[in-house]
Amino acid sequence: MVALATTACGAGGSSSGGHTSTAAVTATQTVTVTTVPSSATVTSTASDPGSGSPSTPATGAQYLSETEPLASSYGVETGPAAVNGRNYARSVSLRTDRSSIPTNEAEYNLERSWQTFHATVGVRDDSPADAVLTFEVFIDGRSATRVVLHLGQSQDLSLDVGDALRLKIAVTYTATVDTPTYCYGAWGDARLEK
Repeated sequence: MVALATTACGAGGSSSGGHTSTAAVTATQTVTVTTVPSSATVTSTASDPGSGSPSTPATGAQYLSETEPLASSYGVETGPAAVNGRNYARSVSLRTDRSSIPTNEAEYNLERSWQTFHATVGVRDDSPADAVLTFEVFIDGRSATRVVLHLGQSQDLSLDVGDALRLKIAVTYTATVDTPTYCYGAWGDARLEK
């Protein structure tokens, strides 16, 4: 069973003092969060525009940007990424578009040694204005969470990956119109913690 608590903010929105409430949305655009039953627990809170999360993880942590994926559909970009006005120094970005790369995935080996996966997901700020992307996390082949975000929205994720062998992150182009350039789904400061 997947438990989900969520608060979402659109561009310029804010969460209610860092508190988490169930399915509260403050945005002019729709945020869709869908959970699929699995053994993972998902806790999700919104991001306010600002400085991003810390660039140094807690002891016993590993950034995905510093880990080679076992496989990826169309490659990953690592390094700084701006999402919803916040900068994330150690991020993974997956490129998508409507016709040539509708879905991009990257899979990582967890070696059953991590407890939690954290990331702030969102459409990278340098993507086209009409960008709408679906972000999905799979743990050992099962969908753990799925969120649809527009440019200017972000979602903090924290997933229980205890005893998991594989983690796959996926970004799918969801906009109904074809954008003139690639869209980038960013996993801001994506990291594993013990």
